[in-house]
Amino acid sequence: MTNETNKEEKKESLIRETLSKNPLFSGLEDFYLKDITSRGEFRTWPEASQIIIEGESGDAVFFIISGKVKVTLYGEEGREIVLAILTEGDMFGEMSIIDDKPRSANVEATTDLECLVVGKTAFLDYLSRHHKVYMRFFAYLTGRLREATRKIGGLALLDVCGRIAHTLIGMSKTALTGEEKVIAIERPTHEQLAAMIGSSREVVSRALKKMTQEGYIKIEKDRILLYP
Repeated sequence: MTNETNKEEKKESLIRETLSKNPLFSGLEDFYLKDITSRGEFRTWPEASQIIIEGESGDAVFFIISGKVKVTLYGEEGREIVLAILTEGDMFGEMSIIDDKPRSANVEATTDLECLVVGKTAFLDYLSRHHKVYMRFFAYLTGRLREATRKIGGLALLDVCGRIAHTLIGMSKTALTGEEKVIAIERPTHEQLAAMIGSSREVVSRALKKMTQEGYIKIEKDRILLYP
């Protein structure tokens, strides 16, 4: 067996391992992962690359294998609004696959990025052949709609501290249970939080300081602990 073959096998194993974190494939047998992997192309981009531009046609879905992206919109004066920050195991670009409409947001790599890119025809064929994943996919889309409703309500009804807490809960992927419930969130920058709640960096900094002093959060080097 050549070194090149070894590298390919390790890469495919890494892709399948990372895809298993996605709600479409979590807990499923390995053949589901092998099939979707065989239909995609492994691609890389350097940090700051524009992966998707709002308004362009969509012909593929992207599964993040490593790295991070931010999903954004821009206001009339060029102000950036961050809709989401996605990491390994997450996917993006799926909406245009379903409704044949232009991309609804921009996606930019905030680190070096590796993705499995699956074309529209291949992805739809995959869903048609795997009913279990098909049902999970539409459950995922329903969850996205519920999350959008939750965010809109939070932005409209809460003060800055409430909006920050609301946003951090939405970003959380890990729940730790001890004497009291703690939600751990990978730490965003103040600029990212400000863009996500429609505020300024200065206002966010003051709010985080207040929330820390009052015991609602604890800020560590790489994460924020939220005590809901």
